[in-house]
Amino acid sequence: MLENNAENKAIFSKIGERWRKSIDRVKEYEIREDEQTIDREFIPSFLFSLEYQRAQELKGRLLEKYKGVLLEEVIQGERLKTEEGSCYHIENQQKININIINPEKAKEKILSNLKLIFGIGGATEYFLKKEGYRTIEDLRQHPRFGLEGTRFLQTINDNRSEVINWIGRWFPKSHPLMLCASGLWKKEDFIILDIETMGFFSRPIILLGVAQVSANYISTHQYFLENIKEEVAALRGFLSHINKDNVFLTFNGRTFDIPYIEERLAYYRMKGELGNPHFDILHFSRRAWKKELPNCRLTTLEKYLFGTEREDDVPSALVPEFYETYLRSKNIGPLIPIIEHNQQDLITLANIFSRLHKEWQ
Repeated sequence: MLENNAENKAIFSKIGERWRKSIDRVKEYEIREDEQTIDREFIPSFLFSLEYQRAQELKGRLLEKYKGVLLEEVIQGERLKTEEGSCYHIENQQKININIINPEKAKEKILSNLKLIFGIGGATEYFLKKEGYRTIEDLRQHPRFGLEGTRFLQTINDNRSEVINWIGRWFPKSHPLMLCASGLWKKEDFIILDIETMGFFSRPIILLGVAQVSANYISTHQYFLENIKEEVAALRGFLSHINKDNVFLTFNGRTFDIPYIEERLAYYRMKGELGNPHFDILHFSRRAWKKELPNCRLTTLEKYLFGTEREDDVPSALVPEFYETYLRSKNIGPLIPIIEHNQQDLITLANIFSRLHKEWQ
């Protein structure tokens, strides 16, 4: 399948490159929403591309289809009310089969890698294992490495979060051993996160999507702004899912989602601790599939790994434009693909996470 799509690969690669270099065209304008003015830069990343033209055609169809229709008539949800205001909360649940390495096996694989101990490289590990030191537990008796081995054992037993930092000192963040460390947590501990924004930093978040897996189900919660004044309520809804035992699962979330949320919390002087352990699927995906696929965008991974192609999807780069069209027109049409896009991203993230565990175990 991959070998027969050279032309498509070239097209997707060029579009992806244009997305990454989309700062060349800037258009500034204002939106007035209930006497509130939002100044922002709108950057059409591929203004004359086929993708952009299709997105504009989609927007036109949606505006016509949903003229005069209310959001709750199309997407079932409820108003989440907080002291600071309210936002639209959308909750869904569907079956999913997520398999990750169990804590016992994860611990076993980690402890079998002697290179986690200072002073042990590939050659030293080889000779140590020939001498019978097959795991870090065995190293407790070693005259040179025993102290450091004992310290690592205490860490893996008492502080799972520190294990990630320890592995990160010796291996890149995309290394399979780092993914293996995610197995130290139960799948119910993971917070799958994806946000949609009005643009780059210092612009409002318009949708916070959170998903959690339990048994054979995935539950998604989306906190959506029908107007910009609802951002605080949406942030409050998001924070209600977070506790100290959670682990974040994102796609480029280390660079984008988490810092962005932290910036918005600081803007409103809201408290929110987001220093939880974090597994960014983008890094693992590049390591696993960058040589096989035209790019490692989420929708590309979804297509080639699971055979899924989205219909009537809004490209991420055009989410701000679609949302701003809604603010101007009060027509919910452009909102529909944004909400559906975000929900599908959450589910795809969970599936890729499971697929990586399957391939790297």
